[in-house]
Amino acid sequence: MTLEALTPAFVAGLPAPRPVPREELTAAPIGPVPFNLLSPTGRLHQVLTAWGRGHLAEVPTGLGFDVLLTPGAVAEDTVRRMRAAGRRVGPVILGPCGAEFILERGSAPRWSAPRSILLRPGSLVLLPPPTVRHPETVASRGWLVPPSHQEADARLDAGVAPGAALMGPYLTAVQAAEAAEAAAEAARLR
Repeated sequence: MTLEALTPAFVAGLPAPRPVPREELTAAPIGPVPFNLLSPTGRLHQVLTAWGRGHLAEVPTGLGFDVLLTPGAVAEDTVRRMRAAGRRVGPVILGPCGAEFILERGSAPRWSAPRSILLRPGSLVLLPPPTVRHPETVASRGWLVPPSHQEADARLDAGVAPGAALMGPYLTAVQAAEAAEAAAEAARLR
């Protein structure tokens, strides 16, 4: 039997998803939910179900937000610099491959900075539950800066950083990391 033939039977055997009352969306153990970023993905129910079970939630980029992948140490320095400058940081995930800045959708279309990659629209990102804050992790992923609750009708970019606000602090953090690496290499060679 083919996968195509098995799929309808499998799906028919699954229970229908139950509607989640609004009160449950912001209640423990889920914590604050950025409705405005998740609703456009069409996966809000799946995200809340995964988070309610303490699992990662798989969400595509480019619909409600964009994602910039950077090295973890550079991201931590970037967050410090953004806060010191009084800039809105927005959610940031730390994982085994680095950090992921959640950005306003379309705010960094020509991003070009060393040691970073703007994920293509449709790339899947694994979001830990909002209550999992670094150094705590789920599957090695936790929030360096957790998402904040936004009402369903809030602007899509409410609570996230625009790409332009990130560029200056990020480049300064990269320069600082490169200088530290050069100094460590010079000390090693002595």
